[in-house]
Amino acid sequence: LSYRNARTSPSQYGLTPRELEVLIILAQGNTLARVQEELVISEGTAITHRRNVYRKLDVHSKQELIDFVAGS
Repeated sequence: LSYRNARTSPSQYGLTPRELEVLIILAQGNTLARVQEELVISEGTAITHRRNVYRKLDVHSKQELIDFVAGS
């Protein structure tokens, strides 16, 4: 993953290690079902992690998340 600039890192946004894993999976264009599958977590847990990632990064959709990570 690349970030908006060299000084930006996931820890600056207060992401937990698990939220970072969710971010990486979603930013690759994968579905929430894929997050559940790869991390072996329930749907509710995946939804909670996604909600937290979106809130902390101030994005509102998967496309915004992908754009954020790409630096657009």
